[in-house]
Amino acid sequence: MTTLAPDELPAEAAGHPSAPLWRTPGLTVLFAASTTARLANECGRLGLVLLALDRTGSPALSGALVAAATFPQLVSGPLLGAWLDRTPHRRTVFVAHQLLLAAVLTWLVLAVGHAPSWLLVLTAALPGGTAPVLTGGYTGLIAPLVPRPLMQRAYGAEATSYNVAGVGGPALAGAVAAWGSPSAAVLVAAGLALLALVPLARVPMPAPAPPHGDHLLRAVAAGLRHMAVTPPLRAATVATTLSYGGMGALPVVLPALAHELGAPAAAGGALFSTFAVGALLSSVSLAARAPRTGPLRLAFLGVLGVGAAACALAVVPTLWLAFVVVGVAGVFESPVVASTLTVRDRHSPPSMRTQVVTTAASIKIGAFALGSGAAGAVVAAHGARAGAWLLAGCQGAGLLLGALSLGRATRRTGQRLR
Repeated sequence: MTTLAPDELPAEAAGHPSAPLWRTPGLTVLFAASTTARLANECGRLGLVLLALDRTGSPALSGALVAAATFPQLVSGPLLGAWLDRTPHRRTVFVAHQLLLAAVLTWLVLAVGHAPSWLLVLTAALPGGTAPVLTGGYTGLIAPLVPRPLMQRAYGAEATSYNVAGVGGPALAGAVAAWGSPSAAVLVAAGLALLALVPLARVPMPAPAPPHGDHLLRAVAAGLRHMAVTPPLRAATVATTLSYGGMGALPVVLPALAHELGAPAAAGGALFSTFAVGALLSSVSLAARAPRTGPLRLAFLGVLGVGAAACALAVVPTLWLAFVVVGVAGVFESPVVASTLTVRDRHSPPSMRTQVVTTAASIKIGAFALGSGAAGAVVAAHGARAGAWLLAGCQGAGLLLGALSLGRATRRTGQRLR
């Protein structure tokens, strides 16, 4: 499918940041595909937690399944991102991921509670190898389609896509599990993975610029070096990686906390959706009006807010107050997502934009996987509130080490890091 270059777009689409974003050719179908694919992933993630709890009663297995489904991205993200920046055959891996996810989720419905735990964990890890297309893969397609004046709003819409999936996926999994069964929730996620193939077939995927002759591994090394030596990218990566490691506790902590507060474990899906509703409302606000502060500083403020909310979650006495606290945490999380996307775009050359996004996202998701595994063990041994303290501690560590990683000279200038 051919796509208009930014300078060929209609004047009303390219001339001003307030122009209609959705008139950009190809953008609507891109967000339809990415949001449906992410919805399947979020629904399947919580569905697996509920399935494992229902059939085995083991929080440790639940955490291990979430970790297995996410951890491979830590390795595959840099490689896949560099490949996507170089290949004219991008669509192949997008389609392969959706098919693989649907097949694995279907098999796990049949196997959980019957097959050995090591086999379940190994199988759950298979879609993790191609999962970076859900983050950097789709995000990397935005810049070639959207004119520069609309880019900040486009990344706000991208954050909204994550949040819509974050709202709908857990809500759908929780509702289907409550009204039907956890098995049905996982099968619904598999169906959504296949449904995403419909808009995916129409997504414009412009061919990248020809590679400069670098071997793929050398391109990966160059991207990693760029992230390490660029202060805003380095700080954003350190802070959000540790923060997101704490977020890995949420799929395990929220169902367990609901149970401790006298509600069914499936109410954890509603709690997770409340978090995502807060994030969605916040992201819509950010997309409508640009914040006054710089993106990196805004990300740090978001991490601080999530940490404060996590401390409150650790001591909350009732389920209704838990809903309030989780919603507030979501409001603070959304600026972290939108701001880090902006930082990555502004400080990455076009030749490695997708690689930077997939690498940073994969490092975060690897931390999420470790956080899920650690939370499973902590919750099993000490309860849901200990898992909430783990979440809070990760936010504090992200703030401290992220600020230190900026470097003394950058911190002294007090610049907004646009």
